[in-house]
Amino acid sequence: MSASRKAVDVCIAAAMVYFAVWIYEISNLIVLSAIGSQASISFVGILPVGVSAVNPDSQLLAIAKPVQVLVCGAIMFGLLYSIRSKTLPISTMLASATLSIYLASSYWEMLSLVGSSSYLIHLSGFTALALATQVGLSRALKI
Repeated sequence: MSASRKAVDVCIAAAMVYFAVWIYEISNLIVLSAIGSQASISFVGILPVGVSAVNPDSQLLAIAKPVQVLVCGAIMFGLLYSIRSKTLPISTMLASATLSIYLASSYWEMLSLVGSSSYLIHLSGFTALALATQVGLSRALKI
C-alpha cells in the first residue's frame, strides 16, 4: 500500500471516530423523539455528548433502546461494508470495532432490566460482550 493510500486510510479512520459519536447520539435522539419523550441533544464544542429526555413509558423505552442499537449498528455496518470493499485496513478495523461496541452497548441500554450489581460486574459483562462481538464480526466478515 502506498504512503498516500495509508494517509487517506488514516484520515478516513479519524473522521469515522468523530462520526461514530454522531451516529450513536443522533440515533438515540431520533428513537427517543419517536416515542414522545421530548428528547434534546447536548453538546461540548462540536461533539454531541448525550441525549436527555423526559422519562417516557418504560414499556416503550424497553423497545426503543434496542431499536436505537439496531439503527446505529445498521448505519455502521453499511459504512463497514463500503469501506471494506475499498481495501482500507485501518478504517475497516475501526468500523468493525465501532460496530461491535454499538452491538455490545445493547447491554448498557438494557441495564435497567438487568438489576443492580457492582459497576465492575457490569463493565466485565460489557467488555466480554464487546470482545465476543468483535471476534464474531472478524470471523464472519473475514477481516
